[in-house]
Amino acid sequence: MTVFQFLTTLLGGFLLPFTILMIWGKMVDRFGAKGGFLAAFIIIGPIWFINHGMTSPLIHQGSSVFVDMGYATAIGLLAYGLFRGLGLKVHLHNLAAMLLGGCLAGIVMHILF
Repeated sequence: MTVFQFLTTLLGGFLLPFTILMIWGKMVDRFGAKGGFLAAFIIIGPIWFINHGMTSPLIHQGSSVFVDMGYATAIGLLAYGLFRGLGLKVHLHNLAAMLLGGCLAGIVMHILF
């Protein structure tokens, strides 16, 4: 991995948690649960495309599959909460859901492919 690929990967990993923290809560406050689904559609899809779908994506991946956006989001939001004074206990259900979702996605992908 070159220095440029490292920097663009770092930027791509930063982009999703930052955008979630800036936009998602405001959309939920304004539109309720529908705002949460709308935020998921508006934020996750375009950022995935920027990180992976373009001819020169931000995130450089090796030959194997890696769930980079999920880890970046989990770590970014965990760090945000810890720096804001929330304890690790508050984040345990999110971490458990992330691990369970990642395991289920891995099993489904293994079965399908």
